[in-house]
Amino acid sequence: MTLKIYNTLTRKKENFKPVTKKELKIYVCGVTVYDDVHIGHALSYIYYDILINYFKHFHNYDIFYVRNITDVGHLTEDDLEEDKIEKRAKERKYHHPMELVQKYTRNMWEAFDKLKLTRPNVEPLASAHIIEMQSWIKKMLNNGFAYEVNGNVYYDISKFKDYGVFSKKNIEELEKNTRFTNDPDKRHASDFALWIKANDNHILKWDSPWSVGYPGWHLECSTMGCKYLGENFDIHGGGIEHVFPHHQNEIAQNFGYYQHKVVNYWVHTSMLMVEGKKMGKSLGNFITIKDFLKDNSAENLRYLVTTGHYRKPQNYTKKAVEDAENTIKKLNAFIKRLQNVDNTSESKLAEPIIENTIFNFSKAMDDDLNTPMALSEIHFLVKEINKLIEKNSITTQQAKRILEFLIKVNLVFKFLSFKSQEDDSCKKPQIPREEILNLIEKRKKLRKEKKWEEADQIRVKLSQKGIVLYDNKDETTWTQE
Repeated sequence: MTLKIYNTLTRKKENFKPVTKKELKIYVCGVTVYDDVHIGHALSYIYYDILINYFKHFHNYDIFYVRNITDVGHLTEDDLEEDKIEKRAKERKYHHPMELVQKYTRNMWEAFDKLKLTRPNVEPLASAHIIEMQSWIKKMLNNGFAYEVNGNVYYDISKFKDYGVFSKKNIEELEKNTRFTNDPDKRHASDFALWIKANDNHILKWDSPWSVGYPGWHLECSTMGCKYLGENFDIHGGGIEHVFPHHQNEIAQNFGYYQHKVVNYWVHTSMLMVEGKKMGKSLGNFITIKDFLKDNSAENLRYLVTTGHYRKPQNYTKKAVEDAENTIKKLNAFIKRLQNVDNTSESKLAEPIIENTIFNFSKAMDDDLNTPMALSEIHFLVKEINKLIEKNSITTQQAKRILEFLIKVNLVFKFLSFKSQEDDSCKKPQIPREEILNLIEKRKKLRKEKKWEEADQIRVKLSQKGIVLYDNKDETTWTQE
């Protein structure tokens, strides 16, 4: 099967063809580390984690994953000369902006590790690549795509004939509505900064041939992406909010430096809503990953994210988290049932179910990472195999094959548990094991006598104690939640 990816550049799904055979070179825009990461970040980076691990474990790709850390140059919305990090450091009375960077970088790593995100091969800091950024600026000046005025260096968008094509922006409308009017000496209102002359109060600044200043935010990703992945790589990812101006400007810079296209596939994740509204501190619905994990598991969030397609807006609700938790319990209970299958008799009833699930799962994922469809195939498998387990019509070998498939799936999705019955036996049940076994025997006798209500009362009693019963043709097994 051919893997297809939706390319924002062409606005259509395309067959994926890597620059280097069986190697995925991917750059994803990282966090601006001036505050704790939130569940909006989690949504996007979980999707990229799924993408990377699907390429790795189902298509056997070698992965070269770069995700930057923005620690300088990301200007605030209300002041185009103030860095977000400097502003937050002043507000919270840090000795230096880099102290703030250190704190929230550590917090980010801790949160992302708890979400089971694969760490990138390289995680470059913007502030560690000032020399490379200045080299980029010099070359764009020499190539005629940039100009210097009053210590500031700007990209001349008129020199890039395709400016606005990627983001579907009309240049004339941009010039009417642009916020970037802080320098009246710019040639065009929409020209964006490559280097910004710092005022005397600015802390994060460096010497340069043009002024003491700092780089433009857009330049950082072009420079770092190409330094580590080369002048032609496979995927550049980010949130949908990055399409304009950030990624549009990266494309312009890449051409201004190399004179050719750098990125083959631009991939964007959609936005996360919270209870139907855009997440924001002013609305009181801002949820950090740290706060989410106080009351919920990483698996719950990973499952919730997987139920939606990465290009479709997703709504976070408390009920959706509860539903995710309940579904994961059912999936993990199914895994325990498979682990308990002990049947060497021949049966072929499970074979078409297993084959179809494996094929359809990959078909869904190959179709632009259609995780909702892939999940539906897993749920179909659970439903149909549970029926066969009830009839004792699945063999130990077939159960083992399903478990091997689910283990592989979990290398991508990471919300399942494969703790065995022996692992659970290490936990002390809320009631003695002997009592559990006695109640199961009593229930079996009641069922034979067709005293269904009394038998069901025993099942409910055990369930309240965290003991789940499974009935098949010959016996009743149990697991502990």
